[in-house]
Amino acid sequence: MQSVNIKLIELIPTKYPSVFQIQLNLNMQTRYIGKLDTAGDGTFITQRKPEHIFHKYGGAQGSLGINHSLLIDESIPFKWIVIDIDGHKLVTSRLYMLTHGKYFKFGNQGFELQCFLPINEFGISKARELEARQVIQENLFSEAV
Repeated sequence: MQSVNIKLIELIPTKYPSVFQIQLNLNMQTRYIGKLDTAGDGTFITQRKPEHIFHKYGGAQGSLGINHSLLIDESIPFKWIVIDIDGHKLVTSRLYMLTHGKYFKFGNQGFELQCFLPINEFGISKARELEARQVIQENLFSEAV
């Protein structure tokens, strides 16, 4: 029997050269989890419904999750995350999600490890502030003494 190596996350080209569908390949299931626009800094775009809000994290407002493997896969180029929930766009950065998110894996088959960010933690200004602090810290430690 021949072994087949299928990558967990695949980028599927669309009719637009910088836009890809993101396909998640699980054991017995394939799901499309969003789109990747590689223009500029790169943006992962996905849609959620109110029933996708996870109430275990994030207090009264809850939180929204992104596939952990997508977030840590450095071969997939994106900086920004946009989650559209009922026409309201929530924006954060990949770095912010990885830094402030909490991890959870649902017990049901067909679900993978996800990183959840409280809805009140989304915001482009929070993400940019974190990046600015990161640059300052890197500069402090990289300067010659």
